[in-house]
Amino acid sequence: MLEAFTSPFVRGATHVETDAGPDGWRKAILPVGSIRQTSVELLRFGADAEVLEPPELRAKMAEIARDMGRMYEPL
Repeated sequence: MLEAFTSPFVRGATHVETDAGPDGWRKAILPVGSIRQTSVELLRFGADAEVLEPPELRAKMAEIARDMGRMYEPL
């Protein structure tokens, strides 16, 4: 997972839980700079990542997902 981040700072400062929870997901804590840049970085994971916090980043990701959903609705 960490290889997907372009910034060596993000790769070096990210902590990923070693054990998955009962739902099969693992939590990762990573540094957040600008909301815009972080959302761009996280988009590469698609539905394989969910932002839990900060609320501003979660809201930005939801906005992007809604916009993309509208864009790809059948014509």
